[in-house]
Amino acid sequence: MLGLWSKEAKARNRAKQLISQTQVLLSKNSAKINPESAAVVNKKIAGTEMALAGGNTEEIIRRTSDLEGASRDYLSRFAKSKLRQNVEALVFAVALALLIRTFVFQPFKIPSGSMIPTLLVGDHLLVSKFIYGTKIPFTDKIVFPIEQIKRGDVIVFTYPNTEHDPSKNNIYYIKRVVGIPGDRIELDGRQLVMNGQKVPIDFTGTYMDERNGEQFDEYKEDLFGDEHTVIYRKGRDSTNKGSFIPVSVVPEGHVFVMGDNRDNSQDSRFWGFVPFGNIAGKAFLIHWSWDFESPDIANKVRWDRILSGID
Repeated sequence: MLGLWSKEAKARNRAKQLISQTQVLLSKNSAKINPESAAVVNKKIAGTEMALAGGNTEEIIRRTSDLEGASRDYLSRFAKSKLRQNVEALVFAVALALLIRTFVFQPFKIPSGSMIPTLLVGDHLLVSKFIYGTKIPFTDKIVFPIEQIKRGDVIVFTYPNTEHDPSKNNIYYIKRVVGIPGDRIELDGRQLVMNGQKVPIDFTGTYMDERNGEQFDEYKEDLFGDEHTVIYRKGRDSTNKGSFIPVSVVPEGHVFVMGDNRDNSQDSRFWGFVPFGNIAGKAFLIHWSWDFESPDIANKVRWDRILSGID
């Protein structure tokens, strides 16, 4: 059996590739090519195919060279130049990347500690932009949703209250959905109260922020089927309600969001509801994680977090 990188294998592959490329040129430009020129090229193709059938490597190389010469002499004006091929490939790649970023996935980097311990500063995420549907450009209409926004989803969105702070226009945030349209929200100390029911939380121990060594009380919170971890500063029995809790009702077309680092998060408690139209998508994967604070270059990459899902 021929080795993949042997002289024989390379010669056969090159001959087959050239035959295919030449036949495509002949087919696409049959009306433009002089019949005598086409006959010469087809004769060279037949000779190369015979050499392939015979299996003699030197004959294959010779016939392939003859076909290259005929193709160059008679078909070169119909073939794309290398520059044109490269430009077309680059344009296609850029267009594909823009299409993916606009409608499919968007990268996002965690800049702050408001979602610790779920997300750490330096985590790089992928955000699904189509999971909640695709927004028709220049409109607020959303089509083809795969799933509805639900409590517990970790979402990326643009700052919603630009009337209060125009400097944050088009700045992206990432938080957890706590309330969906129709929900009533209250806080009883550290415990969320949703529609009159207390959200179950269980103390699980102490969490230490790797950046500065600060310790927090860690809880497992069960948001009626969505379990995740939240933390509170030690020594506090309650967390800040902000200006928007209690919430009499989350309006239609909006969600109420909070950070998992409950005492260190600017969220809906302070600037209100997030309109569906501001939501870029749902964060679902950590594809890279870089610890900026680590003094040891060997430990800057958090290998255990790479390609991990987001709960």
